[in-house]
Amino acid sequence: MKALAFAAVLGAFALPASAAFQTADFGSYSVTYDDASALGGISFSSSGGGNTVGFGWKLVDSLVVNDATTDFVLPSFTVVANPGYTLSGALTGFIGNLSFSEFGSGESGAWISGTVSINGSPLIPFSELLNRTTQLSLPSIRSGYYSLGGTQDFGSFSSLVVSNLTLTLSASSTAVVSGNDQGELRIGFVAAPVPEADTYAMLLAGLGIVSLVARRRLPR
Repeated sequence: MKALAFAAVLGAFALPASAAFQTADFGSYSVTYDDASALGGISFSSSGGGNTVGFGWKLVDSLVVNDATTDFVLPSFTVVANPGYTLSGALTGFIGNLSFSEFGSGESGAWISGTVSINGSPLIPFSELLNRTTQLSLPSIRSGYYSLGGTQDFGSFSSLVVSNLTLTLSASSTAVVSGNDQGELRIGFVAAPVPEADTYAMLLAGLGIVSLVARRRLPR
């Protein structure tokens, strides 16, 4: 499930009892999420060509570790199609960019875990290491960022559930990992209108006319 690791919910499964739920309506779809997590409320939403939509959270600078391994609880959330719309893939997920700096023999790491369900299917656990990109590498200091993204095509779906989402950051005493202004957790998919019944009727009528014209053009 790498596509949902940092690619990402209510449905048929209960979210943690301690969560404080909010629902955001984005027109074609709605997201019910836990705003008591380390990231708070949804930070942004987006829409693009081909009915592509998305939403996500900024990775705040309070996500920081030094001389520790710490679990940060990320939002559990449910995505459902609003009436008159259908959701489909490719479903994309991304988490990053978390900065790291290591001095001397310092070491750091980052990974994400959780569970995911599509259309009420059994919850599937996932756990993935974030990819490490080094931008500066000297004998005494290394720096760069951690991130992870992926895409998975699930076809059409009406609900997506992501729960128990946890970001684990690790840094030795001479290293640090932290969130920053460029860091984010985001989910993307397609939310398209369901054709009305009269649209289907017009389509069928059009196909019938095309078929009739084609038959009349055939040599006798």
